[in-house]
Amino acid sequence: MNIGLKMGELIKSIGKRIDEALSGDETPLSMEYFFLLNILYGRDDIIQHDLANIMKKDKSGVLRQIDVLEKLNLVVRVPDNEDRRRKAIVLTPAGVKKVETFRQIEADIFNGLLEDISSEDLEVFSSVLDKMKSKVS
Repeated sequence: MNIGLKMGELIKSIGKRIDEALSGDETPLSMEYFFLLNILYGRDDIIQHDLANIMKKDKSGVLRQIDVLEKLNLVVRVPDNEDRRRKAIVLTPAGVKKVETFRQIEADIFNGLLEDISSEDLEVFSSVLDKMKSKVS
């Protein structure tokens, strides 16, 4: 049994379902962009450097994503009052709406996937994932 392969296939399948659900959106985005937007949701204190660390990506790659999201009016850069070089990346109202729509689609998909799984099985699965994650963090 290859757990890594099974996990990879599951993640790809879930990503495909999410992409299909979002395909009719007026500004379709990849999962990487939704990951970034999701980090920003409900926060107004995250700078580019913090995003790069959270996403485990280089700063220039995150900068390109921020530029794209800014052109789509989903984020804005807000200058710091004390350090003009420092800018927080903040969701616009359109960005908030985009994240909320994505979260609802994601919840619907996961609720469907978990429909026939007992709460006991889900607890065991969650515990195993936590133990695995603790070994790679």
